[in-house]
Amino acid sequence: MDTTARPFIFLLSAIQLALFLSAFSLLSADPSLPRPDATLFKKPYIRLGKVAGQLDMKYQLSKDNQEGVLYSRWTRVRFKKDSRLLLLNNYKIYLGYAVALHSGQLYLSTQDYHKTVKPLLTPQVFTGNRKLRTIVIDPGHGGKNPGCINKSLGMLEKDFTLDLAFRLKTLLERRGYRVFLTRESDRTVENQNRAFFANKVKADLFVCLHFNSVQSRSVKGIETYTFTPRNQPSTARSRLIDEDKKLFPPNAHDAWSTLVGFYVQRQLIKTMGWVDRGLKRARFSMMIDLQCPGILVEGGFFSNYEEARRIKTISQRIQLAEAIANGILTYHETLNRITNPN
Repeated sequence: MDTTARPFIFLLSAIQLALFLSAFSLLSADPSLPRPDATLFKKPYIRLGKVAGQLDMKYQLSKDNQEGVLYSRWTRVRFKKDSRLLLLNNYKIYLGYAVALHSGQLYLSTQDYHKTVKPLLTPQVFTGNRKLRTIVIDPGHGGKNPGCINKSLGMLEKDFTLDLAFRLKTLLERRGYRVFLTRESDRTVENQNRAFFANKVKADLFVCLHFNSVQSRSVKGIETYTFTPRNQPSTARSRLIDEDKKLFPPNAHDAWSTLVGFYVQRQLIKTMGWVDRGLKRARFSMMIDLQCPGILVEGGFFSNYEEARRIKTISQRIQLAEAIANGILTYHETLNRITNPN
């Protein structure tokens, strides 16, 4: 099987994404950044048409040069000028940098090609430890840290993340996984100790569970985060800061985290039917020392009364747990297909 160019897409029921589960010592074995076609905004960029050719996909540029689509039989990847939002079969994924228009052509940053597009469409080009046996689930907050609060419904985030964690643990254990929780009761766990625990038990995957809250009561939906790659800003901002230039342990697993993050987010939207707020990136403190792929799921908004009421319902939390578990199972199946392509 050719493992250098042809996209590893939809061998399951949907897009196959990429992984990068190696330690820092293995980083040099993975594909290097592609040679840029232009330097735009002081950053290297590559033509989308060239990306299509390298991925053995077709490319269509809109007549007004505002939108570009990479496509194959099962997959459509949509880009828009001046936008960081990528649509992969209409599921939202956020890039590190906006797509740029230059000399009548759309360009993608080489960082985003390497850290987002390539992992999503050609995971087989990445090396690393392609196994999934031990999973650590991290119920957010706990003890003196209640997290989000919905007073009218009597809800504390720490209680619902723990409940969801137990439900997810049960589902994964039934599938034969070795599963640990960073806390099994209402106790305080410092953020740095969450990654320390995952590293101690040699986790192959870290799944952090949270719920959201913002000042506006109209905001709702589900979003999933992975740790931000080096030399990229997190989704919440557009400019680099000094911290963005640092290399952290979880960056050794950027591509694998992207894969599992996408699968989980996609399955959550399919199952729940809630607003898709996308696959995003942030440098969360509980992940800074993590030595395996990791994701953080924001399973809905406590600040939105309708969504909070749903979260309070046991049947909805069962569905949330099932969706996350099924996303993880799809990730594992993809790992197996990459490792044993025949």
